[in-house]
Amino acid sequence: MTDPAPRGAAPEPVTETWTYGGIRADKDGKKWHAWIDPAGEEHWFARTGSARMAVGSHYTAQVTRRDGGAITLHGTPEYADSQAGRETRAVLQTAHTLAQTQIETLRAERDAARRNALGEALAPLLELAAPLRTGAQRDALAAYVIRKLHSAWNTRKPPGGRQ
Repeated sequence: MTDPAPRGAAPEPVTETWTYGGIRADKDGKKWHAWIDPAGEEHWFARTGSARMAVGSHYTAQVTRRDGGAITLHGTPEYADSQAGRETRAVLQTAHTLAQTQIETLRAERDAARRNALGEALAPLLELAAPLRTGAQRDALAAYVIRKLHSAWNTRKPPGGRQ
């Protein structure tokens, strides 16, 4: 006879066969990995290890289920040599592709906004540089800008206010 687990002890991980659902995106465009458990519930995890997973394929996963519905995925799930049905795979692949598109669109929008902000900030400097004709004048302006940037970077206080 085994002793019962001490009160408050974490449950032991169990092995379950899950289906990899692909990438999902939350409202902020953060990338998540979707997994479908044996009950058909979809769960999102930030990471699933270093292996590439095939959307719609089955994997054996070590999971811990806690009271309140919290689930922890342990380690990297291993391919179980099987896959979901064709219709399920198509649905999962569609959701995966839509999420990838959403993530890339948001990334492109953020990149464009950064480029536009930098372009707007540089516009007055470019107007100042336009009439410069000699290499020495251009070098002097470039050196001045670099010194100002370097000075701004070196005068920032590190987190916590320590120098």
